[in-house]
Amino acid sequence: MLAGKNSLPLEMENGQSVLDAFFRVLEMVPALKPHWLDHEGQPHVFVHVFLNGDDAATLPDGLNTKLNDGDCLDFIPPVAGG
Repeated sequence: MLAGKNSLPLEMENGQSVLDAFFRVLEMVPALKPHWLDHEGQPHVFVHVFLNGDDAATLPDGLNTKLNDGDCLDFIPPVAGG
């Protein structure tokens, strides 16, 4: 486990987005950057972000969806193995 934690509390300001939270996590756990970001510094398509159990990619505003107090985010990185 690169982050060394199962959960991470985030304090976000009103109006911030799922994408803002994504980058906030990377500020808090820089070891995740090479695994979560592509060569252009954007989120890898392989990393799935869930907002309150819904895949953020399926939401109308995607990663730009605004967060509300009490929202729960789950970040599911790529998993490989055999």
